[in-house]
Amino acid sequence: MSVLNASAGTAVFFLSLLSVPLCYSFNHLITTQSIETVLMAAASVVVILSHLARVLLKRKAPTDPLFYVYALYALLSVVNLIIGLEQDGIIDGFMTFYLKQNVQCEQMKSLFQRPVDLFFVLSLIVDTVFSVLRGLVVLDCPADWCRDYVLNYEPYLKDPTAYPAVQMLVNMLYSAPCVIMMMYGLCVPGCDWLPDLSLVHAGAMAQAQFCHTGASLHTRTPVTYRIPSERLLFFFTFNLFYALVPQVLSYRCITRPAFFISKTQHNRTD
Repeated sequence: MSVLNASAGTAVFFLSLLSVPLCYSFNHLITTQSIETVLMAAASVVVILSHLARVLLKRKAPTDPLFYVYALYALLSVVNLIIGLEQDGIIDGFMTFYLKQNVQCEQMKSLFQRPVDLFFVLSLIVDTVFSVLRGLVVLDCPADWCRDYVLNYEPYLKDPTAYPAVQMLVNMLYSAPCVIMMMYGLCVPGCDWLPDLSLVHAGAMAQAQFCHTGASLHTRTPVTYRIPSERLLFFFTFNLFYALVPQVLSYRCITRPAFFISKTQHNRTD
């Protein structure tokens, strides 16, 4: 069984490496030949790959259908690696046409034509309001709604250790400006700094929210500063939302960066 797996895995490995010359060849064909030539070449590649897979796996073909699914993913993963290397400027001429056309298409869309980004902008607005609200609470804002929030929703903000006060001030003075910058980057094309900023912000918020949520519910926290049982649903809903939105946004920015490619990168692909 191990010999079978080794043989089949080696075949998949060599087939996946074929994506390197294929990407380069297709990029050259697309930029220099007609669409009919590209279609004929694509059909030929499918036939050749199918024949090679049959020859390599003819004697000891795996019976598990998932093997073939993962084999396809192995091929696609190399293609994704090539895209990432070209976006970072490490290689050139493999996926230039694809990136150029995809970029141009994405950046022509308005925010309302990108419902996922619109959702993130609205979510970030909620995050900003939440950050400012809790920052004002720890600064002893005399407003009635501030007193109501700290008494009935998050009494831990007044814990004498001062950790929650410091954390909420960091959220208001550092996280909120980052969120505003990210909203700008989601609305204006070419902000190539957004994927990096979203990743740093996501890591910071994950750590901050884990510590704040855990301390709010910890048994060593005095009972008077713990979250009231009737407010736990509200507490978990908003704090999980506050923690998860940056993670999902970072994933979106890193996996689909076409909207954020700058003019300098445009010129390089040209």
